[in-house]
Amino acid sequence: MILSPGFKKYFANTSWLMAERVLRMVVALFVGVYVARYLGPERFGLLSYANSFVGLFIALATLGLDGIVVRELVKTPARRDELLGTAFGLKIVGAILMWLVIITAVPLTENDVQTNSLIAIIAFAAIFQAFNVIDFNYQAEVKSKYVVHAQLVQLTISSITKLVLIAINA
Repeated sequence: MILSPGFKKYFANTSWLMAERVLRMVVALFVGVYVARYLGPERFGLLSYANSFVGLFIALATLGLDGIVVRELVKTPARRDELLGTAFGLKIVGAILMWLVIITAVPLTENDVQTNSLIAIIAFAAIFQAFNVIDFNYQAEVKSKYVVHAQLVQLTISSITKLVLIAINA
C-alpha cells in the first residue's frame, strides 16, 4: 500500500502532537506528585483552589479564537500577519480583562490575603498565553513539530525549576 504524501504529512504532524501530550502528562504526574508531597494537603489544596478560581475566568483570556484563527490562516494565508497580529492583540486585551474581572471578584470571596495574592499571580500569568498565537501559524501549515520542540523545552525548564525549588526547600 502506497501512502500519499499528504497522509504522511498529517500523520507525522499528529504523531508529534500526541507524543508531546503523552510526555506532558507523564511529566506532570511525577512532578505534580512531588509538588503535592512537598506542599502538603493544606497548601496544595490552596494552590488547586487558586488554579480552579482562575480557571473559571480563563475563557475571557482566550476568547475562543484558537480554532477560528487557524481556519482563517488555512483559508487566506496571505493575511497571516494581519490575522496573527489581531489575534495577539485580542488575547492580550482578553487576558487583561480577565485579570480585572478576577481582581474585582476576589474581594467578594472570604479568602485570606495569601489566597487572593496567589489567585492574582496565577491570573497574571494568563497574559503570556497571548504569545501562543505563533502556534496557530504552525497548525495552519501542519508543522507542529517546531511548536512541540518549543513546548518540550518549556516543559523541561518549568519541571526542573519546580524540582530545584523543592530540593532547596523554597
